[in-house]
Amino acid sequence: TRTRQERKITDAMTKYCLIIFILICADKWCCGNALGGGEDNNHYSERENWYKRYPTYPEYCSNDSQMQERSIPPLNTSVPEARLLHVTALIRHGARTPYNDHTCWSGYEDRGWDCELKTLTNPPAPPEINFLEEEASEDVQLNGDGAMFMFEKNYDALHDPPMLRNTLNGTCQMGQLLLRGYVQELHNGKMLRKVYVKEKVMTENEESDNSQNFNGDGDGDGDEDEDEDETGNNNSHILFDLNEAEYKDRKPYEEPNLYYRADDDQRTIMSGQALLRGLFGDLIQQHSEELGTLVDPTIIVHTADRVRDILSPNKAVCPRLSDLYEEATQSQDYVHQYVNSNESKLLNQFMEENFGGDFRDQAQDCLMTTICNDRELPQLLDDYSRGGDDYFERLTKYSFQPYTYVLRHNDAAYSKLALGPLWMNILSNMIPNFPIDAWKEVIPELEIGMKESSPKLALVSGHDGTLLPLLATLGEDVYNGEDWSPYASMILIELYSVDGDENIYPTSRAFRVVYNGDILTDKIEGCTQNVELCDITHLLRRVAPFTTNKRDCDSKLDEPPPPTASLKDALSGSWRGIATLMTIILGSCAVGSIVTFGLMTGRLRCILFNIIPDRFRPYKKANSQNHGDSLTNYSLQQKEHGHDLNLEESTLDYGSANSSLRPNENAVAT
Repeated sequence: TRTRQERKITDAMTKYCLIIFILICADKWCCGNALGGGEDNNHYSERENWYKRYPTYPEYCSNDSQMQERSIPPLNTSVPEARLLHVTALIRHGARTPYNDHTCWSGYEDRGWDCELKTLTNPPAPPEINFLEEEASEDVQLNGDGAMFMFEKNYDALHDPPMLRNTLNGTCQMGQLLLRGYVQELHNGKMLRKVYVKEKVMTENEESDNSQNFNGDGDGDGDEDEDEDETGNNNSHILFDLNEAEYKDRKPYEEPNLYYRADDDQRTIMSGQALLRGLFGDLIQQHSEELGTLVDPTIIVHTADRVRDILSPNKAVCPRLSDLYEEATQSQDYVHQYVNSNESKLLNQFMEENFGGDFRDQAQDCLMTTICNDRELPQLLDDYSRGGDDYFERLTKYSFQPYTYVLRHNDAAYSKLALGPLWMNILSNMIPNFPIDAWKEVIPELEIGMKESSPKLALVSGHDGTLLPLLATLGEDVYNGEDWSPYASMILIELYSVDGDENIYPTSRAFRVVYNGDILTDKIEGCTQNVELCDITHLLRRVAPFTTNKRDCDSKLDEPPPPTASLKDALSGSWRGIATLMTIILGSCAVGSIVTFGLMTGRLRCILFNIIPDRFRPYKKANSQNHGDSLTNYSLQQKEHGHDLNLEESTLDYGSANSSLRPNENAVAT
């Protein structure tokens, strides 16, 4: 009998194990079908395998061929005497890790991110350090005077998952620049070098020294620099002529020749660094050898507190942005397109049924950080440019177009308010090149920040939330809201001195706007169709109404509601109104006195018990006592432990047509 029972138990356990095995296999098979195959992501981490997993890649990814297509077009104009005075280059950072710990689909957040790029920091600049060390000791050399060293930041201290780990399950920060992004910005720098720099004509001895020292690789990326003309480009397009004597004493990458501005994010600062290396890498290397080992060439980056910066819309600094955001998302057109449309309902249902929830706000970042880094897409979304349902492209647009609608709504009111201070910064770098009568009456506030001289190049390293609002401020024909800004995108605002028809160029100063290789100048109001250059007055008039540091940022959402009509009547000047007012005042005083007396003497509960009739008492006296004590104790415990029960602003979505379908206002500067 015992043997038979043991056999039954063994058979039952075998069947149970078999069932578990089948369920595990089925789960693996289902997940494989939903999430794709099991191909190793590490295979695509090597540079020779970048952008080879998928047949085609979105423009957003900015792969090598896409970057090549964004070359800066040569100036093609009928104006014979055009000389480049200044360029403002606004860039979006290169490819990065996810900016948040997204949970778009099962498994997305489990795949780790490891970063090859490191951030280096060093002690204060040598003059300050040397002064401090000299003050501390007479024999400064014994104390290490002049010994400069670098700190390399490695995000690898939490390496005991799942208890101790970084947010992205690896050695990367959220939103950190990736090696692919570094290469993209390096390409941008080389492109600027090719167009805007006239190379120095060297003597035979200089050519020999240069070939020995630099081997044709001025930027240090391991590749010889290609397509660099010995004498530079067309003179009308030259910003830096390295043959001029001024660059012997003052390097082109030093102020006042260069102004570099970035917000305090790792990905923006390092993107600008990569671009400047592609632009001036060989010159910096030469300068470094001239200086020797004690001093390194230094480029100044101007930045600010990240939470206070204005390089992208910041409602913490300007609360009225929330008002304009609400106004746009509650408009009939917005609700029709992004709430009630069949496409919106279909995509919401698609996400709920296949991925367990609505992840529209995160969809673009999840999809792009996956495909652009050759990671596995869920099978249902692995249909980019393959026809069929095209869920990849549809979800991407559904993720970002509600926000671009906000940027363009009501003649870009949101974008204008957000970027008014940035336009002040841009124009303050340009106006030393303007005739004073061209700008003083149009934007008199510019005089406050006017500089003695204009930098030849102003580089602003920001986000998609920098470039897209800026394009929107230039007019609805400049930016239609249909596309998002790819990695390493670049806007160029070129300023020229022109000697042409005074009716066309009354100020003798003209501008050209180029975005990712496309000329946009003639799309700006007042500029001539199919003409690349436009008089600067048209740009100034376009941006003048909102170019200011003194914005009206007071939010109307936080104002108390106006008095009701009945209260207004009661407080009117009639004798009845006065009597009503006096009654309210005296009654308030009486109630306040009783409550104050009760609190000070500890008899408030007794007073209330005697005042309130029995039939209105919901509890017996004992129960009331216990109930009150429990609430008091709970309140004290909350205060004691520092608990804050404030609601997030995102939950207070009054008047929204559908709060769950509104774009994420806080996740726009990515």
